[in-house]
Amino acid sequence: MNEPLDPDIPDFPEPLASDFPTAEIRPAEKKISYWLKRFLSCNPFYIFSAALLLYGLYRASIEPQVLSKETAHLLFNFSSLQSYELLLVGTAIFLARRRIWYDSMLLIGLENMLILVPFILISQAALIDKGLVWAMCVVGGALAILRFGSLKRLVAEVNLPWRMTLIGLLILAVNVALPIVYRILHESKFGTKPDWGAAYYTNRYVWLLALPVLCSFANFVPFSRRDQGPPPSRGWLPIVCFALWLVGTGVHLYCLGYVYDFSLRTDMLAPAIWVLSWTLYRRMPQFMPQMRLLLARALLSLPIVAVLLAAFHYDHTVFLALTILNATLYQRIYSRHGGPRLALHLLLISLAAIIAGLPQEWGKTFVTHFSRAELIGAGAAGYLLICAALSRNPKVGIFGALVAAIAVGVLSEDPSGSLHWAIESGIVFLLLHSLRWLDDGTAGTKGTRVFVCIIWVAHAFIWMHSSGSAWMACAIVTPVLSASLACRLLTRAWGPRVVPLAAFLVASSGPANASLTQLHSAPAGVLAVIASFLLFALGTLAALTRHRWQREDQASSE
Repeated sequence: MNEPLDPDIPDFPEPLASDFPTAEIRPAEKKISYWLKRFLSCNPFYIFSAALLLYGLYRASIEPQVLSKETAHLLFNFSSLQSYELLLVGTAIFLARRRIWYDSMLLIGLENMLILVPFILISQAALIDKGLVWAMCVVGGALAILRFGSLKRLVAEVNLPWRMTLIGLLILAVNVALPIVYRILHESKFGTKPDWGAAYYTNRYVWLLALPVLCSFANFVPFSRRDQGPPPSRGWLPIVCFALWLVGTGVHLYCLGYVYDFSLRTDMLAPAIWVLSWTLYRRMPQFMPQMRLLLARALLSLPIVAVLLAAFHYDHTVFLALTILNATLYQRIYSRHGGPRLALHLLLISLAAIIAGLPQEWGKTFVTHFSRAELIGAGAAGYLLICAALSRNPKVGIFGALVAAIAVGVLSEDPSGSLHWAIESGIVFLLLHSLRWLDDGTAGTKGTRVFVCIIWVAHAFIWMHSSGSAWMACAIVTPVLSASLACRLLTRAWGPRVVPLAAFLVASSGPANASLTQLHSAPAGVLAVIASFLLFALGTLAALTRHRWQREDQASSE
């Protein structure tokens, strides 16, 4: 029966069920039981339990029928939370011993989220009884050390090295000390929303110094890309724990400020965010090495954004300090191994921001009507001028000349002479920029330079004749002659000689204008004698140079 009917037809094996592709079950076709099992496998009961505990503590604290006194409310909430955390750690150890890793890790994560919540409750107790603050701080700190000591000792797979333990102890010590310090200083605080006094300055420096120091510990948190072994031994666990501790500390500080009636401004958050921005730039390539270059360039701009949080407060001390640190770090990044050009632009932006953030009183010593808007404009103009100076493109030089002219015209105190100063500043910038032009590589550069020099000399004579003084022309000429001399010393060549020649003519515009004024009143005979001497000098010059231009004419005729 198994033999083929025709001997010429080969006998193929019977197809197996695995040879046919099975139809993929789409999400819409899956039963409700499938999704229910997926949902329950995540074990949401633990998360709902913690959320319900926090909600119950909140309701118990605001319902007077539960407990009649505030102290009783506080002790009930504190003891309930500590008991719940002990239950979390004990259950996590029990599940880890039975190698139920997912649920054990979930409980460890919940413990790290709740570890600093008792100290937030202690902040509420600070206004009730000073002795109660000390007792609850000591008990809360001791229980936290007990819980984590037990977890580290009884679950060997948990990736919490001694460096991470030391960081955790330091963060815990800060959170234990803060309620005590705030309670002691509260006795000397007067009024609401204070802006002076020991309590105010302590709260300010905790945000500006203590919290950034805690954020800097992220640079020392160990990390590895180890993916093997049970979940508690993974390399990302220390980073996650530190992030939860840091968030809890920030919430604790906010609650202390709320209880003791301190204002929280954006400039107080800027230092901590600034530290975290540089930490991300330094450590993110370790987490994602395949995107190292892209991440480095994207994260390099974050410190600039963090500094902007402090830019809108009337006191620019924090803004200036962070901006100076940014400029220093960007300079090191750019100068070390030829860093990215983005670091150079961020350095220039930081320098411009330093100018924009300077106290207005400094600018008023030079310009009486100086304002914050003009400081910001001066910083932006400085950035654009430096960027234009770094380029050899004549078009960029023309743009820089326009920026220089507008900036000088706006900042000038003399309304009548601001236009002349603006024109001279723009021309001088363009001529200094022309010293770096590539005459052989770009057509029209020589003609443009000569044309600008003619305009410069003509405007100088017009300026001197209308309202200018000789010292003004000398002040304008000085940077041009200095740059020409520097080019001579560095390159052993004078470069375009039309530039120093035009500078000498501009410098002589003041004396020439004074001489012409005197000549208007001079007798005709005296003028004729002077003209004769000038013509004699021109004749002598022609005689001395005849051999040159005659030789050129003969060569051209041949």
